[in-house]
Amino acid sequence: MRNLSFSRILVPVDFSPRSNQAVQYAKRMAAHFQSQLILLHVVEPVKLDYAMVEPIHGSVEALADERRAGAKRMLDKFAAADLPGVSIRTLIAEGDAADQIVSCSKAEGVNLLVMPTQGRSRLRQFLIGSVTAKVLHDSETPVLTGCHLEENDDFPDFQAKNILCAVDLGPQSETVLQWGARLAEEFASSVTVMNVVENSSDPGKEQRECLELRLQKMAQATDLTAKLVIEYGDPQKAVAATAIHSNADLLVIGRGAASSQIGRLRAQAYGIVRLSPCPVLSV
Repeated sequence: MRNLSFSRILVPVDFSPRSNQAVQYAKRMAAHFQSQLILLHVVEPVKLDYAMVEPIHGSVEALADERRAGAKRMLDKFAAADLPGVSIRTLIAEGDAADQIVSCSKAEGVNLLVMPTQGRSRLRQFLIGSVTAKVLHDSETPVLTGCHLEENDDFPDFQAKNILCAVDLGPQSETVLQWGARLAEEFASSVTVMNVVENSSDPGKEQRECLELRLQKMAQATDLTAKLVIEYGDPQKAVAATAIHSNADLLVIGRGAASSQIGRLRAQAYGIVRLSPCPVLSV
């Protein structure tokens, strides 16, 4: 099994409490994996009022340069003050935030994106943040998201002792189990592999044994030793409940195949990200 390595971790920063806490979480990961941490701030393009004849500082370019320089000073100060002892680079981009995050991850050869969701409020049932949602949809890079990234003030050393891999037995399932196996090897983790059948009730012993056999063969193909769980009902709720029951501190899911109609991240995966009680690594 190839060793797990995150040589470059990218964290978008908008200076909000949510992104600041995500950076602190990523810092622990960077320290563990000896990664370079890249902090990216995206500046919106300058928008001039149609009635403005002359820009404030003489030209649109000068105004844009000033905004970028100010943002770079803030980002450098933030990095220096809060993240001692970790290799850090700061980058400023301009344009649509999600597009720039995806482009930067490709250009920089990033191994992992770390982004917050909307937190634990009631709105979290429906929202994961428009920028995060678009990045999840468009990015080819693994993305780590989670509500507790933005709410926890006490960040211990990064580890993943109880891992839950949720698979649908489709093409992406092998990738999910490979990640589970690599993480388990890195942290000597306990791993649970689950599949959810979208039925309201258990159809019987024969089907369950058939599903368990398929899961077992897939796990063995990736050298993964894991507890196998079959659940029936709503996948989003079942995965969240299993994560709680297994005391998971990391959930690994797949994001499906590209499609002009449904995109790379299927609706069920969005819901799983929203409801998960622990950080989610979507691969």
